[in-house]
Amino acid sequence: MVVIAPAFGVALWHGGFTRGGQLAFAAIAVAGVAWFRPRPQAVAVALVGGLAAAALANLASLAWNRGDSSTAAALAAVALPLLVVLGAAARPALVRWLPLIVLALGLATATAGLAGLALRSPPLAERIAGVWRAGGTFEYPPALGLFCVCALAFALALHAAGRLDRLTAVVSGATLTAAAVATFDRVTWLETAAVLALFAVRVPALRRAIWPVVAAAAACALLALAVSHPSRSALERHLRHGALSTRTDVWHAAWDAALKRPLLGYGPGQFRQIYAAPAADHVSLAHDAVLEQAVEAGLIAAAGTALALLAMLFAGVPALSARDPGRIAFGVSAAAVALSGLYDFTWSFPPLVLLGALAALAAQPEGP
Repeated sequence: MVVIAPAFGVALWHGGFTRGGQLAFAAIAVAGVAWFRPRPQAVAVALVGGLAAAALANLASLAWNRGDSSTAAALAAVALPLLVVLGAAARPALVRWLPLIVLALGLATATAGLAGLALRSPPLAERIAGVWRAGGTFEYPPALGLFCVCALAFALALHAAGRLDRLTAVVSGATLTAAAVATFDRVTWLETAAVLALFAVRVPALRRAIWPVVAAAAACALLALAVSHPSRSALERHLRHGALSTRTDVWHAAWDAALKRPLLGYGPGQFRQIYAAPAADHVSLAHDAVLEQAVEAGLIAAAGTALALLAMLFAGVPALSARDPGRIAFGVSAAAVALSGLYDFTWSFPPLVLLGALAALAAQPEGP
């Protein structure tokens, strides 16, 4: 955890997008190579193998395309499998300390997002299509929402384990839920409701703590509407915005571009090169982790990313039916991060991928 905690903290600085944040993220991982002790488990092998394949493909693509502005992104990619290996080598510490790390950082970035929304202060909040939305230190509302969902699951699990008193758990849950609501991200809203319902059903002892969080969520939803104060037309347009239908054009464009350069792609961070001419409606990422890697680093990187994503799902989904609240929380994090990679570009944030990978390792039941 001496390695994992600083890596999270540094990478959360401006969401991990800044060059300094990514270089530091990679340097911390490289410094921990001395503890390289892989565990011979199917999920761990698939996860580390997939991320390592994607990382090496990114470096090869970077060298071939002679890019220099994306060196930090490539180094951050290399850092991920190394940090996952460290997490696998220290599973007891991972299970004990990762929930507290994520909760602490979740509360920090959630509070920043709420403050940014209240003050309407970029980059902590962003006005998108006429609606002010909280982004926190991630500077991107869906990424903040995803992190809050994971932190909420850990807050409930820590309370169930007796590591958080009821008042702290309720305040933490209310803060994280408020930030999730303030992102105005509909997937985040659904995931937040699903996490609360899942813990209420699987861990009945938590219901006394969950109901105050639900009440706070309802109040915060109204407060977020009042603070954001979108026009009726802007809010209606946002709610009717197609979550998947609006992504089909970029998916088709990404697939066509990947087939033109299947081996080494266009280079890390060079997704926009697939467009013949700049346009306002052209996005800089693919809204799909596998397609994005296919475009930027080639089909080997795409296959490695797909393998890592499947490993996260394979570990996370079964854990959702467990009785142990901690294992449920790890399952929520692994599954949520993996699924987000299919419809959004939250996988562009190194700390989110790291969280999903470590959660997938911890969600596995103990061996004999």
